[in-house]
Amino acid sequence: MSSRNRLITLIAAGTAAVLMAAVALAAVLNQPKETARPEPVAVTVPVALRADGLAKDVSVGVILTLGQSGEPGSEYNRAAQGAVVAAQRFAQGGTPVSLQAENDKGTEDGARAAVRALSGQGVSGVVITSTGPQAQAAAQTAAELGLPAILPYSEPTAAAPAVWTTGPTAAAVDTALQTALAGKARVLLVEDGATAPASVPRVQTLSLGNFADVLAMAQEAAIQTGDQLRPLADGAPDGAEPNRIAEPADAVVVTAATPQRLARIVQALQSRDVSVPLILPAGAASPQFATTLAELDGTASGQLVTVAPAGGDATALQQNAQGRGMSAFLSAVRLAAGDTGVLNLVGDASFAADAWAADPRSHDAVVALTRAAALARSNEPGKVGAALETMSFGPGEGLAGPALDFSQPAALTAPAVPAYASAQDLGLRPADNDAPRLVWVPAPAGS
Repeated sequence: MSSRNRLITLIAAGTAAVLMAAVALAAVLNQPKETARPEPVAVTVPVALRADGLAKDVSVGVILTLGQSGEPGSEYNRAAQGAVVAAQRFAQGGTPVSLQAENDKGTEDGARAAVRALSGQGVSGVVITSTGPQAQAAAQTAAELGLPAILPYSEPTAAAPAVWTTGPTAAAVDTALQTALAGKARVLLVEDGATAPASVPRVQTLSLGNFADVLAMAQEAAIQTGDQLRPLADGAPDGAEPNRIAEPADAVVVTAATPQRLARIVQALQSRDVSVPLILPAGAASPQFATTLAELDGTASGQLVTVAPAGGDATALQQNAQGRGMSAFLSAVRLAAGDTGVLNLVGDASFAADAWAADPRSHDAVVALTRAAALARSNEPGKVGAALETMSFGPGEGLAGPALDFSQPAALTAPAVPAYASAQDLGLRPADNDAPRLVWVPAPAGS
């Protein structure tokens, strides 16, 4: 079969999967079907991308925190493989861009060294996919070297020239948390090494450091939500029976220092039959959270709520511009996964192993830097950064996620919204029996 016919077959299969998944997803959410108003853009977004004017030697650097033991900053390593998808799409369009990856080793010094190494390799810009202090150090070093940098998964602590974030800001996350908690009168905060924004109302806080273990904390949380009986106090009279508290919490906000610790708390709460909504921070959308929750036999259900931009695989079911952009991205994911010659960012395994987690944010960061280099008609970082700060992008330029406007340091234009967990397999990515079953479905607009 020719490559052209193979592409047509895969896209047709993907379209059929989208239609089947749309019916299944509607049943999961139990919501009436609404007809979306089409936007004045092309009916389809091409899988292959072109960047006319791109120099032949343009490369983009990607910084990761490598490790197999849940090192802080490594939670988005698999999500970062979306960068590979972007490079493959430009290669299919005849305007290839190469990717250079460096490990920041989970330290600030390692992050600085990684940026300097990439600068020495002549990259036109960097995508910083780690989080925490090392991500901040990498961003600061990139600014000092005049190297344009995009942070898809963290927010710089201070504004710097040619440094952008494409995720939701802390203020946007705070607003979305307020939306998720609307109508909740008694909120319980359960935390392990992190806390919710001060604006999030709570009547009580349970900290893991005050309990023997996570199960003991989960048991107390279940008592506070009325899902477990309150034990009798010492010296209770004979014949007294355990009872439920009079004013139980009607929501639990769960925070933790890492996605792994977050998943551990969620599973513990579920094991104690906590039935109220569990509101989770943005880290719940990381592949590491999904993986850890599955390993602990936790449940992906609508009880779990996180906050995220209105993106993700479920948007491919929408009949609008963003839906078509996401659909094209997922078609490219399937194509890359079907080619054994396509490797991951560090070149030590097939891309297919991470296809379930490859993320639009890392993909869109590479798309943005590549298009800026094409506009500048140069691979020189200063010119690429200057071009990028004049640009904005949407599905028509090949983005898979929400629109981005690089005239401002926080480039994301879409608000963060509540998103609900589902174990529904949408059938939009390559089949992988080892992948966790968790997809985040954004709340409908106006809900």
